[in-house]
Amino acid sequence: MAQIFAYIIHKDGVLDDSAMELVVAAKKIDPAAAVTAIVVGSGVDAVCTEAASIYNEVWKIDNADLAYPNAEAIRKALVNIIPKGSIILIPHNTFGMDLGPGLSIKLDTAFAADVVDIEGVDGDTLKLVRQEYSGMVSTHVTCDASAGAVITIRPGSCQPDESKTAGGAVTDKSGDAGDITTNRRF
Repeated sequence: MAQIFAYIIHKDGVLDDSAMELVVAAKKIDPAAAVTAIVVGSGVDAVCTEAASIYNEVWKIDNADLAYPNAEAIRKALVNIIPKGSIILIPHNTFGMDLGPGLSIKLDTAFAADVVDIEGVDGDTLKLVRQEYSGMVSTHVTCDASAGAVITIRPGSCQPDESKTAGGAVTDKSGDAGDITTNRRF
């Protein structure tokens, strides 16, 4: 199975609850996966330390230009560090909806949005559940992950793993992120 990454949302040095949910979602894809967290921002050492208690490995991109999350700049950095064919899990929130589609295009992978459950894997095919009509209908879909995938997971859809026993290592990928200058400013 492909390498699995979880994009970690944080604010003011505190991890978002979705960090503990994404590791559970990844284990539904591959129970044996060593999930790698990706933490992006400025001065993120404390966030990385906390993420390392949940994830086996944490990749850090620390850059002053990323103090405010800019999906265009972060997308450029992620394309430079994530290996081809990987699966990337992102919380389905306003930022995830901005980051995910463009990231899947740049990585030439499948994209699945607003996933509420992962039913398993059949070869390179992910079996996912999405909800439509304000949650009135569950749609069971498949996603060809042979070239990787970008999946946004609805917060609250996975029971969080609060054990914090991973003891992972933090790897600084800031130098590998490359040029993150953008034309779009917020």
